Amino acid sequence: MGSVGVLVVCALAPTAAVALPKTYECQKPVVTGVEVWGLHDIGTARACPPALELFAWENAKASHARALYGCRRPAPDEAGFPYLRLHEFRGWALHFGGRYKEFTMSRGNSSFHVGGTDFPLNCT
Repeated sequence: MGSVGVLVVCALAPTAAVALPKTYECQKPVVTGVEVWGLHDIGTARACPPALELFAWENAKASHARALYGCRRPAPDEAGFPYLRLHEFRGWALHFGGRYKEFTMSRGNSSFHVGGTDFPLNCT
């Protein structure tokens, strides 16, 4: 009896570079650092005003930041993971969405991610 061998050849395609999403600064010149990206069924002219309103509201009082989110920390002195306490802001639903659980504002079919320097959530 002879042995039968099987040769399997796999060709791997080169990995595609991951495209970074296009971000849009909501103020020029940059004052707040508020950015929007991942715009779905909405333009920057409609996405930036509620993002800037949320920024202004959150920074108006320390209690507003506490009303918006909290942080789960593995230990008291360690960076944590944010969770939302507020789920609606002036008609916009607030949630974590997308592949990387970005802070997202949505209304109807429109949605966009919001970010910036220490905004809207910072659990460091």
